[in-house]
Amino acid sequence: MVKRGSQRKRGRPPKFGRTADLVSFTLPRDVITWLESIDDDPAWAIVRLHERLTKQRDSQVQVAQLVRFPGKRALILVNPDLFGKVPGVSLIPLADGRAFLALDHGKGVADLELAVLDHLEDPATETRQRDALKRLRTLLKQWRQEGIQFEPRSIIVASSNR
Repeated sequence: MVKRGSQRKRGRPPKFGRTADLVSFTLPRDVITWLESIDDDPAWAIVRLHERLTKQRDSQVQVAQLVRFPGKRALILVNPDLFGKVPGVSLIPLADGRAFLALDHGKGVADLELAVLDHLEDPATETRQRDALKRLRTLLKQWRQEGIQFEPRSIIVASSNR
């Protein structure tokens, strides 16, 4: 016997586990290919990206993380408030308050680790930044142990005079 208020609705359950609307729009083929690298269903890929981004914004910005791109590549994303004074490190700010980590030309991950160690030993380094540097050092070691290989690349940063 089924109680009156507990009857299940007939038909297909909601696709994303919540109410949704049908939206039709045109995307460039390369964007569709990129979305399909995240999920075979482009709608699910968009929802996953939304959930990932809103979760990151809602939670406290992590000290550092690898942000993966389609394929096997990733960049190191950091909280810029914690790494602005590390010699040889440049930060490429993003609109959401985070920043990509970039090194001076010709420098690699070993140079980054040395700069982190040197900055940890500097008595002028604040406690909050010291904790972040320790966490970054741990993450770099963890990523290496997971088989992640780092290769230096040059980037071009364009600045506007306006």
